[in-house]
Amino acid sequence: MTKLSERETLAAQYENMAANGLVDVKFFLGNAGEATTEQVCGEVNAMYAALERGDYEPLDFGDRSI
Repeated sequence: MTKLSERETLAAQYENMAANGLVDVKFFLGNAGEATTEQVCGEVNAMYAALERGDYEPLDFGDRSI
């Protein structure tokens, strides 16, 4: 079995999310020269894996936006 690259894994994730209504996603890098595309995709994949596991806490910045 061939292991997908981080980029391929993320593309598959977004295909599934688009089928469920996702319209757009953007990530802005402070310095794009500090990471490869594969590294960035790996970090985004890790974020989605953590969300799926429930490994997160809502943040309250106290700005009364909620």
